[in-house]
Amino acid sequence: MKNYGILGFSDKNVENFTSDKGIIIRRKLNPFFRKIFKLATKGNIIVDNYPTLEENTPYIFVSTHNFVEDTIANLATIDRNAYLLFGTTDQLEVNPEMYAAWANGFIYVNREDSQNRKDSLLKMERVLKSGSSILIFAEGGFNNTENLLSMRLFASPYILAKRTGYKVVPIAPFHEYGSKDIYMNVGEPVDLNSFENKEEALLVLRDNLATLLYENMIKHATRVKRDELGSDPRLDYMEERKNEYLNTKWTKDVWDEELTQYHDAYEKEIISINEDLSNLEINVDNAFLARDILKRVKEKKYDFKQYMHDNWKRK
Repeated sequence: MKNYGILGFSDKNVENFTSDKGIIIRRKLNPFFRKIFKLATKGNIIVDNYPTLEENTPYIFVSTHNFVEDTIANLATIDRNAYLLFGTTDQLEVNPEMYAAWANGFIYVNREDSQNRKDSLLKMERVLKSGSSILIFAEGGFNNTENLLSMRLFASPYILAKRTGYKVVPIAPFHEYGSKDIYMNVGEPVDLNSFENKEEALLVLRDNLATLLYENMIKHATRVKRDELGSDPRLDYMEERKNEYLNTKWTKDVWDEELTQYHDAYEKEIISINEDLSNLEINVDNAFLARDILKRVKEKKYDFKQYMHDNWKRK
């Protein structure tokens, strides 16, 4: 069934995506919404750490992104109304839970449209300057890497901090696949406005997020011995990640959009080179590249985006 009541949000501009009155009402109703979100969460939310934040002050909440319920767990934990930056078109169209996101307040961003991304920044700036907070998953899509505690961050937290002067609050939820417990580790506010260099500011924020998640994992993750791992732990991990995604009912292949992550110019060039190598036919003139091509072929089975393209309907 289509979410006809909120489909129009994909085209809302900065002035009409929400009203000033709506922002105020959502702030007043937030204690009620938090209780609803907590009840609606399938897991048990356990808040290990939460800083003392200034009352009646907006913050830019930035969370790591690892599992389906981290959005609702964040909204149940944050002590004030925070408009959610949301970039999943398929769920906007068909998932009835999006009505709850609308009630809380959300900003839709089309991640594949550069102008829409710029407009989403203006929308978040408007919310902050109106006295409410923002919740951003600055990694883009889920973190599906095996080793990185936090992927590289998009620049929106830094841009908003510079434009508004408000501080950033890092959050690292932790949920072990198959468990019912969700552990929330919320850090002290970070003043990104004090940094003149964007890259340095985002690295500091990323380090904060990674440290919070590491603390959560050390405290709550089940220990696994090396001999308990299967013959191909990377593929086992990808299968687990796939199953986590499929906790939400997708109606179509959405992975080019959903698996968005930040790449700088150098990384984009490397990706382009690897794609070219994959399509190269070996001949006498390029045989010296054979080893690199063979390595690429072996690594291709661990391409998580392609894995989801091939397996998203399989449960």
